[in-house]
Amino acid sequence: MIKLAFKTNKGQEEILDAAVKYFKGKTGLEITERSPCCVIMGEMYRDYVMVSLSQEKDGFEVTVESREHEYLAKEFAQSFR
Repeated sequence: MIKLAFKTNKGQEEILDAAVKYFKGKTGLEITERSPCCVIMGEMYRDYVMVSLSQEKDGFEVTVESREHEYLAKEFAQSFR
């Protein structure tokens, strides 16, 4: 399991849409929950990816938590740098 965070000035929908496109395409996980501040793909008791947003003064802090997809979580975070 991995949990990591990074900051970005990209928009809320842009971040969540990118997460869905990236992880669904590479893992085949389906969206199980989506709200304006997070998206969860997969099942929390099995393999999953959760991307959540926290509003910052100049953008968002993005937290990526995953089980079984640690490498992809790291790659996703790197794609925002």
